[in-house]
Amino acid sequence: MDDLAQIRTLMSVPPPTPEVVAEGRALLTAAFQESTRREPTVGRIRRAVRAARWTALGAGLLGVAATAAIVLASPETPAPAPGHSVTTLSARDVFLAAADSTSRTPATGKYWVRKAVNGMQHGTPDNRYVLQETTSVETWAPRTPGGRVWLIRQEQGAAPATPKDEKAWRAAGSPRSWTYHDPESTLSAEPGERHALWDDTGKSLTLLGVPMTPETLNALPTTPEGIRAYLEKVITKGYSSEPIDMNAELYGVGTQLVTNFPVSPEVRAAVYRMCAALPGVTALGKVTDPLGRTGQAVSFQEGPALRTRFVLDTATGQPLASESTYTYHGRQYEIYTAIDSIAWTDEEPALPAKQSPMNRPARP
Repeated sequence: MDDLAQIRTLMSVPPPTPEVVAEGRALLTAAFQESTRREPTVGRIRRAVRAARWTALGAGLLGVAATAAIVLASPETPAPAPGHSVTTLSARDVFLAAADSTSRTPATGKYWVRKAVNGMQHGTPDNRYVLQETTSVETWAPRTPGGRVWLIRQEQGAAPATPKDEKAWRAAGSPRSWTYHDPESTLSAEPGERHALWDDTGKSLTLLGVPMTPETLNALPTTPEGIRAYLEKVITKGYSSEPIDMNAELYGVGTQLVTNFPVSPEVRAAVYRMCAALPGVTALGKVTDPLGRTGQAVSFQEGPALRTRFVLDTATGQPLASESTYTYHGRQYEIYTAIDSIAWTDEEPALPAKQSPMNRPARP
C-alpha cells in the first residue's frame, strides 16, 4: 500500500471518541517534532502520517493522527526562542557533558516513570485568535516483560496564548470552550478529569514501528557506534525506499529514544555520544524551557525547514524539553514537550477512577 492509500485508509477510520482525540493531541507532540523537518509538500503529509502512526500509543489514535498530520503542514524557520544567549559550549560539548553525567545516574526500580507537560497551540475554530493547550502526562513502564504500561493524562485547560490573543478572546465574548469539526472535538478552559490508559500487549511503546519491549530495551547497544548501527537499521526499515537525511534521522530518533523510552543510563550516554559526532547539530546556548528551568539547547536544521530545539541539563544528563515552532496559514504556533522528571521507582502509580485500555474507547 502506498502512502497516499494509507492516508485514505486512515481517514476512513470511524471517528475517534473525544477522549481519544484529546489523547492524540498529547501524544502527537513527539510525532510532530520528527515530521516538521520535512518539505511542505505531499511528501511532508505522507511522513507526518507515518510518524504519527509510529509514535502514538494505541491503535485508536490513528484517526486523529491522520487529521493532525495534515493540519500540521507548511512550517517555516522560527525566530530565535526567548532566553537564547551566547555560550562557549559547542553542541559536541553539550552532548558529551550530558553523556558523562547520565552514565552516573542510578536506574533501579520496578517502574520507569516519565512525567511531562505537553503544550500545543491551536487556532480557534473561526481562526480569530490562538489558544494554548497544556496536558500533563505520566508514563509508567514496567521493568519486567509482560507488565502493564500505564499512561495517566489530564487536560490542564486551554487559554489565549498571548496578550494579543487574550484581547481578541475578550472581544469574542470570553468563551470557555471551543468546538472543532472534522473530527468533532472540544477544547475547554477548565481542567479535565485524570484518565489512565493501560496496555499489556507489550506493543504500546514503539519507535518507528519497532515495539520497545523490556527485552528490546535491555538488548540495546551501549556504545555510540553500536547504537548508531542499530538506529540506522531501524530508520532504513521504517522509511523503506523514501529518501532521507540519515544524520537528521539519527538525531531525531536518537533524541526521541532517550526522551520517550526507559533506556538504561549506558544507552542514553551512547546516544548522546552518537549525537555529538553528527554533522549539522548546532548549539543554541543557555535557554529557559517551558517550565522555567535553565538548560543547554541544541538543534538540527535540515535545509530551510523548521528548526526544533532540544534542551538538556548537562549536570544530570536529563532531557528537559523538545520545542518546535511552525507556521500555518501565515500564523505562527508553538508546540513542546517539557519533561518534569524521569526516574525509576518501586512505587505503584496513583491511578484515577477513570481507566480504559489504550486500543479501545473509554468507558462512559
